[in-house]
Amino acid sequence: MPDVTPLPEADLPRAVALSALIGWNQTAADWRVFACHGAVRAVDDGDPRALAATAATLPHGAGVAWISMVLVRPDRRREGLATALMRWAVESLQAAAVPCIALDATPAGREVYRRLGFRDLWGFARWALPAALPAETDIAVRRVAAADWPALLTLDSAGFGAPREALLRGFAGRCPDAALVVDAPDGGGIAGALLAREGARGPQLGPLHATDAAVARALLAAGLAARPGAVLDLREGDACGLGPWLARHGGRVQRPFTRMALGADPPGDPARILAVAGPEFG
Repeated sequence: MPDVTPLPEADLPRAVALSALIGWNQTAADWRVFACHGAVRAVDDGDPRALAATAATLPHGAGVAWISMVLVRPDRRREGLATALMRWAVESLQAAAVPCIALDATPAGREVYRRLGFRDLWGFARWALPAALPAETDIAVRRVAAADWPALLTLDSAGFGAPREALLRGFAGRCPDAALVVDAPDGGGIAGALLAREGARGPQLGPLHATDAAVARALLAAGLAARPGAVLDLREGDACGLGPWLARHGGRVQRPFTRMALGADPPGDPARILAVAGPEFG
């Protein structure tokens, strides 16, 4: 059995190097989210370039926890490293009595996770966004203000199903010019919100929540203007019909993902989710 150990702070750069080697988009700031608010385990074979393998868990309140960053260096694949790390992740969360253990799987990973007892919930796809999107000229988009956070967190929790204030505030702090809201027309709170973060390969927009299609389009146009070259993880069959709109303006699908769960279903309403925060965060 491989030696699965906690990730020391000093080895964080080698975890970043591993995700970069495999072509993923995480930065050191993303890895610190897991190190500070969750747990990271690694298999370290002493290679100075990158760790041999990693996995991370991230609790969202008491009801939901995420598994992600299950990565294996290409030269160490097919040695059971990912299986050992997944066993640690699942067993540690079950020992903590987490009702819902969830993850977002690539097509290859999906079959592996199904054999571990995970079941499909719904799908989403990563979109490479075009150079620009047309603005909704009759909808005012502004930056998130301190007074918006209660409404923003309520909107996010209704869809995602669990509190994740530290994560979302961290995104807003990293990309304040792309932390955006639209006010509700009746003056009672907000009608939509979009956050963003920088990535190793380029920026990512999300999560995205909106009460109608025009608000969602306005937020995406403004977010892309703030962070050109971004990607977006768009839920399949989103109620606002954003997929056809993005395709008409030059967006293209890069790859699919499947949201999966072990134990209870996540308690939120997925119909309220337009775009997720990313497969590593949910």
